[in-house]
Amino acid sequence: MLRMKRLLIGIMAAVLATGAMLIGAAGPASAQDCHYEGPVWVCDVVVTNPGDPGTSNPGTGAGPADFTPGPSKCVDNYTKPAPTEIPCNVGNAWFDNERQCYWSLDDPQGPTTTHDPSVGAWYTCTFTDARCPPAQGCFSVPVWRNTPPPGINRYTPAQAAGALAKTFVLSPIEIGMAPELKVHTDDPPGTAPYRRTWVGIPVWLWVNNPAPTSWGPQSKTATLGGVTVTANASVQSLYWNSGDGQNVTCGAGTPFNAAAYANQAAVDSPTCGIRYQHTTKGGTFTVTATTSWVVEWTGGGQAGQIQMPTATSTTDVRVGELQSVNVTTTGDTYN
Repeated sequence: MLRMKRLLIGIMAAVLATGAMLIGAAGPASAQDCHYEGPVWVCDVVVTNPGDPGTSNPGTGAGPADFTPGPSKCVDNYTKPAPTEIPCNVGNAWFDNERQCYWSLDDPQGPTTTHDPSVGAWYTCTFTDARCPPAQGCFSVPVWRNTPPPGINRYTPAQAAGALAKTFVLSPIEIGMAPELKVHTDDPPGTAPYRRTWVGIPVWLWVNNPAPTSWGPQSKTATLGGVTVTANASVQSLYWNSGDGQNVTCGAGTPFNAAAYANQAAVDSPTCGIRYQHTTKGGTFTVTATTSWVVEWTGGGQAGQIQMPTATSTTDVRVGELQSVNVTTTGDTYN
């Protein structure tokens, strides 16, 4: 059993007054499911078969859980004189033997201010006539679920977009930087390549070899849960942390052309760069590049955006200090 988050469903005062009277007759669900905490109903949803949550791409996370099959045999325990076997599905609704009601996807959907519509949706479980005779005026309460009830194989447009967003491969960028990764002429034999710069020297930053998976854009169209959606994934922002407290937000940046700048004074990148103002113990800083992705989608007569998890890449740079001395014409040094 998986007890899901308690959900507060706001109901207008007039409806509450009516509902308070009706609950005494039959109620919106069993006592352990819903109870009144004015001015709202509080519902604890018990999912007997939450289903396989599926496999998400690293770096993503949007999208509802996979569908699960509904029951193969359904029994209405409230018929007299004995329980009666009933159809397990009526249209797009599926019976829940434990709750004794038919689950359906709400259309139209309710408000999603405090929920993620790319993951979950509003569902209603409608009771059988045997449990809630029309003469008693019983009602059902919409419930937010991140997992579709067993048997429900339809998505809202936002859920379909969320499921499609899960299929995008979002990779960290390949960091481009001047200073480049290399072995320097004054390094001892066997030294591994590393980046080295000096306090006050411009450092250029850029996206090296940008690809659709690391920089975008990517576009996909698919039909999921009965809804056809088109989604486009692209990088919304690129955030650099220098490791010494500096933070810059850039676009793709400008690659450094070593041949063009040979034998010239060092200059700052025209689009994205930093200068280290001090060194540190050990002399090494870790530079972090973080990309934030967004998926924009259309489908089912709706449109929206899905903020995707960030992707991060790092590299180390050794920062030293240049020491200068004054030299007399005779070769002596002085401070």
